[in-house]
Amino acid sequence: MKSQHFGILYCLLLIGQLILCNYATLGPYIMLTMLPAMIMCIPTTVSTVACMLIAFASGLAVDWLSEGLIGLNAAAAVPVALLRNGAIKIFLGEDLITRGDRFSIKKNGLFKIAVVMFTALIVYLGIYIFLDGAGTRPAWFNITRVSLSTICCLVLSLIVINILSPDDRK
Repeated sequence: MKSQHFGILYCLLLIGQLILCNYATLGPYIMLTMLPAMIMCIPTTVSTVACMLIAFASGLAVDWLSEGLIGLNAAAAVPVALLRNGAIKIFLGEDLITRGDRFSIKKNGLFKIAVVMFTALIVYLGIYIFLDGAGTRPAWFNITRVSLSTICCLVLSLIVINILSPDDRK
């Protein structure tokens, strides 16, 4: 997949994230987000600093145009971008980064991708929900919200990865 196609798909999915935030509220216990999957799908040839800047801009755009609390998505997205290369090295192998490949479900398998996304979602949702509660909600509520949101977002993330991952047959 060419980088221009990735950029267009990334922007379209960012618009989809805005729609999810504005119109797909499933209650106080479930938060739907595609940002961690989108960040993890950024090509490995992009440096960590550039990936962090993209994640910050994406999170800030979602904050500005949908949620109202400026900085929550941005603050949660930047650590995911920081830990992206480390998670890929640990769970998918270092050769993926040295070759400059992007990970996909077809290349690496559903289980490995699900483990990487589970890790990214725990980081993202943990930070987001901790900052969102700001000490005003009980721990059981936050733990339940992280757990249920992670399960729902994992399914959504696998769909996003399937959209953004390159197809070797073309």
